[in-house]
Amino acid sequence: MPLLTTSTYHAPRLLRPAHFNTVYPAMFRRLPEVRYLRERWETPDGDFLDLDWARGQNDRLLIAVHGLEGSSQRSYIKGMIRAFGQ
Repeated sequence: MPLLTTSTYHAPRLLRPAHFNTVYPAMFRRLPEVRYLRERWETPDGDFLDLDWARGQNDRLLIAVHGLEGSSQRSYIKGMIRAFGQ
């Protein structure tokens, strides 16, 4: 991926401090309604994997992997599901 050295993006005046660009959407963004069908896979070592399937308006497959503290209910995962499901 090429490194961007110049950008034409300018944040709105109220969101100019860098932390506001991160905090504002997390606090005020409307979360889309995402309905999942959960499938649990048991592993031979006694652990498990939960797969949450969301039906979209197309036949594409998106594998969205959250971090260690995340889940399928986090806003960034739901946002990706909404964006790719259209």
